[in-house]
Amino acid sequence: MLAFSNENHNTYVTGMTLVELLTVTAIIAILLAIAIPNLLKARMSSNEASAKKALQTLRDAEYQYFIQDLDDDGFRDFTNRIGFDGDAGSLRQPGTAFDSEEALIDSSFEGAVVNDGNTANTADCIDPKAGYCLGWSSEADTDPSSLTGDFGWEASVRSSGVTGRRDYSIFVDKVIRCSTSTLSKGDRGQFEAERNSRACD
Repeated sequence: MLAFSNENHNTYVTGMTLVELLTVTAIIAILLAIAIPNLLKARMSSNEASAKKALQTLRDAEYQYFIQDLDDDGFRDFTNRIGFDGDAGSLRQPGTAFDSEEALIDSSFEGAVVNDGNTANTADCIDPKAGYCLGWSSEADTDPSSLTGDFGWEASVRSSGVTGRRDYSIFVDKVIRCSTSTLSKGDRGQFEAERNSRACD
C-alpha cells in the first residue's frame, strides 16, 4: 500500500501485487477447468433429453394419424413423412389442405429431417433439433401401402461427442431405444440405434 500526503490529508492508493494477481488468475483457471466440462456434459444431456422428447412427439403424432385416419384414405395407416406446408399425408399436413391447428407436429421438425420419407444415412440436416437430426428408419416398412402395421423414426447426433453421445429410435412398440455412438468426436451421426437396441430409461 502506498501513501501520499499533503497539507490537508493523507491519500491511500491500493493495488494488487503480482503474487496476488497470479493467485487470482490460477483460481479462475481452476474453476473454469472444473466448470466447462460439466457445462458441456449438461448441454449434451439436455440435447439427449430433447431428442427423446422429439421421438415421443413423433410417436404420439403417428398414432393420432393412424387412429383417426387423418389422411382420409379409408384405412388406418402410419406415414413415413414429417412433411411441410403443402405436403398432404404427412405429420405436418395430415389432410389435403394445410391448417396449422390440424398439424400433428410443429414446424421445428421440418429442418431437422434427413431424407424425409426415405432411409436415413448420415445426420446432416438443415436445422438440427437441439443438436439432433431425425430420419425415417431403414428397419421400418418403406412401402406406403404396408404402413398399416409399422413405423420407425430415428434421432442421431449432428456432431458425435459434442451435441450428444447417443442415438435414439422408436418403432410401433412405442419403446425408445438408444445406442451409444461409436463415432469419433465431431463426426456426423450414423443413426446407430436400431429396433433391437436396448431400451432407454
